[in-house]
Amino acid sequence: MTILLSGTVPGQQKSSEGRWPKICESTGAQDMRVAMLCYHTSPLAQIGKSRDAGGMNVYVRELACHLGLMGVSVDIFTRWTDPLLPQVISLSTRVRVIHIPAGPIEILHKNHLPQYLEQFADGINCFAVSHRRDYHVIHSHYWQSAAAGQLLSSRWGAPHIVMFHTLADIKLMHRPEEHETALRRRTEKELIHSANAIIAAAPDEYHHLKFHYHAPERSLHIIPCGVDMRKFYDSNREEDKAAILQHLQLNYIPTLLFAGRLDPLKGADLAIQAAAMLPRRVNLLLIGGHPDDPERSRLTQTAQKLGIASTTRFIDAQPHDLMARYYHAGDLFLVASYYESFGLAAIEALAAGTPVVAFRVGGLPSFIQHGINGALTEHRNAAAFAEQIENLLGNPARMQYAKNNARPSIAEYSWQNISRKMLALYRQLTENAGIATDTISPAAQACMC
Repeated sequence: MTILLSGTVPGQQKSSEGRWPKICESTGAQDMRVAMLCYHTSPLAQIGKSRDAGGMNVYVRELACHLGLMGVSVDIFTRWTDPLLPQVISLSTRVRVIHIPAGPIEILHKNHLPQYLEQFADGINCFAVSHRRDYHVIHSHYWQSAAAGQLLSSRWGAPHIVMFHTLADIKLMHRPEEHETALRRRTEKELIHSANAIIAAAPDEYHHLKFHYHAPERSLHIIPCGVDMRKFYDSNREEDKAAILQHLQLNYIPTLLFAGRLDPLKGADLAIQAAAMLPRRVNLLLIGGHPDDPERSRLTQTAQKLGIASTTRFIDAQPHDLMARYYHAGDLFLVASYYESFGLAAIEALAAGTPVVAFRVGGLPSFIQHGINGALTEHRNAAAFAEQIENLLGNPARMQYAKNNARPSIAEYSWQNISRKMLALYRQLTENAGIATDTISPAAQACMC
């Protein structure tokens, strides 16, 4: 593999037990231990605040925490970007985030990060060696993590599971203006044929992996993203909507909600254009980014030009725990993305009882059912989007039907169900590799050399 230069993972710079105490040690011999790699962004990052913090951050954090509740020990390794953070942070039961130095300890653009991947893999191995920690499974997220994970898999003899979350070629198919490096495209194709297992979040991604990338079918597994059904409840809707609209100094009228990274790929401009085309006045709330984000400035100008600035509000990225209140404030949740491998925010909106209107792309049709819990449009333009929005807003019976179905329609996507499926895959891979979770694994043997 081009990006994995030497394949060596020397054990150097042992860490200090006094400074970096062991947290969440295994509670029993039967515990499975997972090394989860999230190199270019941290699961601790606030979603929506930057272009590198979105649904993947939520996915990694929630999956790890729910696996921890099931008895799995999960160490999430991420690149160290803030010198004020401790190297080890306990996230929840049996789950910790471990910061590994790779390059300067500061935030870097993700296109500058591949040069430090071997250093990242070295650092993970050093941590394992110094803490006498072994892992039965390596689970990597995004192509850069997967490149480091493949190095560690070769060293440790542990099965390697990859979830790409997005694939460069598929993004370019949907939006040719995207800037994707040749290195990324080449590395993804190589990793698809070297990983022990690849997770597709939806049938659409499975199809692309199988027919565009020619992935071995035996390595492909569809396991969707999940949603915390307790966090995203469907009660207190009217109270939450009234409080938020009052705070934003908006009238109590139909309200459309968009939430996500302010990235052109997410299509927030189409949401604004569609809102301006509606035959009724609506509020439009756009959550994501920060006041200095140039994309927000561009979108603000669009709303002004279209004459809906007075009913449009840009809201800074919100902590994940507060998002249920904002989902309640929206009568409809809009997904205008050019491409979504799954669409985590959309499924959270449904769990909160808010129907979703989206373009029929990526994994969205796997859980958005047209006419049941929202609407899907085939044509990527603002007029078609506005038509589907108005079909719901203009028909109270149809709207209420979609609201009633929103939460029940995605009950199978609870994190409890998703984490069980993931654990079953972990067990299958360790059994196929001849690794028993009640004995010393090859990873441990490597660490004890």
